[in-house]
Amino acid sequence: MKLSLSHLAVLPLALAAKTCTDNGPQDPAPYKLTVTADSEPLAKLSEIFAAAGKNVSISDVLDSGNRDMTSSTPSIGNGNPVVHLAWNSGDVGTEKWLPQGITSSADGDASGKWEGRESWIVSWHQDDDSNARVSFIDRETNKYRHVYLVRPDDDSFGSVNVHAGGIAWYGPYLYIVDTGVGIRVFDLTNIWEVEIGDGLGKQSDGTYVAENYRYVLPQLHYYRFSSTDGSSFRHSYISLDRSDDPPTLMVGEYQTEDSTVDIRFVKYPLNPETSRLATDDEGVVGASEAYCSNFLRVQGAFALDGKIIISRSNGGSTGGDMFNWTPGSAATSHIGWFPPGNEDLSYNPVRKEWYTVTEHPGTRYIVGYDSF
Repeated sequence: MKLSLSHLAVLPLALAAKTCTDNGPQDPAPYKLTVTADSEPLAKLSEIFAAAGKNVSISDVLDSGNRDMTSSTPSIGNGNPVVHLAWNSGDVGTEKWLPQGITSSADGDASGKWEGRESWIVSWHQDDDSNARVSFIDRETNKYRHVYLVRPDDDSFGSVNVHAGGIAWYGPYLYIVDTGVGIRVFDLTNIWEVEIGDGLGKQSDGTYVAENYRYVLPQLHYYRFSSTDGSSFRHSYISLDRSDDPPTLMVGEYQTEDSTVDIRFVKYPLNPETSRLATDDEGVVGASEAYCSNFLRVQGAFALDGKIIISRSNGGSTGGDMFNWTPGSAATSHIGWFPPGNEDLSYNPVRKEWYTVTEHPGTRYIVGYDSF
């Protein structure tokens, strides 16, 4: 994971001083997120696309799947996956796009299904972080389609400059981390069908295009990180914890050394009635839990009943490691559990499975496990 290039004013990523003094639970009070107003251009564009009959559902996108995932077991990784799917030939080897984050319909809804369908969403960033997309994958058919992420602007839209290192689906929203800023939110009730063609946004003839993609998913708003202790935070991955009451989003940091920088997991409470983070009257949400750790190269993590399952990467040819950690106690390590390039994690409490996606060209999979 590298830093995102954002159209937003990015907070400094360097920490003034290491704030974690020991591994385990920490005071969550310093960590806060402040939400921006919902996008006015999104509301305007929503009316335009709805009037044209081009505001589509997730089921519509799944039904339009134009690529196939195939069952293929990775040759490296000793975790015995119960799900092992490879992307089609065009996506498995491209160096232009790299898969990063994963979430499922079991995050979206406690039933495990959305609109009666089981599905995954996987995020990809362009090699220079100048654009991002997500794949909607039908679990029953293994068909999928890519959807371009956009930022509404007046009566048009532009690209989203984000690394998209982790994603979490909750209700009608897709939460995507932005490394130095915080969390972006995309509106799954506004997926727009556009014309197939080069370019991005509104064209001179009044049509809309998105670099030859059929659908776009627009940003609704974002949450900007701030802290009372002067620290910044590296938003590298994110996951939903339905075992909390109310459910929480957990965000974590990727770091390659821990002698001068912090490595933390922070949880923020959600409002189940709105599917948004639980902000106060000023639009601020305070962290409900925080943990310090010394796990290097963490690409993803999820929490369940007080435990945190952690994904650590070891390069393009060596299997990644899994850790089962109760904060404040020693972790149980599983070296070489994942195929190389393991990334974000997502837990499915209905199937009692959990998933990751691998990023390196030639060895790209969705893998899922039923034990840890």
